[in-house]
Amino acid sequence: MKMKKMLLAATLALICMPASAEVLGLSVGASAGASSIEYDGNSEYGFEYGINGAYQINDIFSVSAGVVQGSAEVDASGNTVKNDIDYTAFPLTLRGDLPLLIGSLYAKAGTNYYDVDRALSGINVNDTGWGIIGGAGVVLTLIPLVDFTLGYEYRDMGDVTSNAVIFGIGMGL
Repeated sequence: MKMKKMLLAATLALICMPASAEVLGLSVGASAGASSIEYDGNSEYGFEYGINGAYQINDIFSVSAGVVQGSAEVDASGNTVKNDIDYTAFPLTLRGDLPLLIGSLYAKAGTNYYDVDRALSGINVNDTGWGIIGGAGVVLTLIPLVDFTLGYEYRDMGDVTSNAVIFGIGMGL
């Protein structure tokens, strides 16, 4: 009986929390999805996954930073072998949200530091630098403190670009 009362009290406390899940303005999350990696005029499907943290500036804007890794095997121009492309990016973005009843629509833009490794027939090439990042999507807040995200992200990494459809889950703190 006592356990039922505690469970009921915890449920009511969660229901009464504000829809903007971040109580302290902080959130953490993880994402994964399919990406189209383009290099040297060719593209191929691969994958991308990452983790991030964000700080809510106000009801509309937030800043986020994280780390993303991805991989694909892209055809080499004039060759029968494929480029094995692996990358790590460290995005820093500003995001704007348009609040909805159970979530929001968002757009984000920023920069990312990238480290791209390409391997072709035993020859390895490494490229590092800064590129741009952009994206848009929808956030669903079905239960307080937990957000589900479905979005698109574009990532410029020098000679390599990524267009990804990402699913994410985040938790507000």
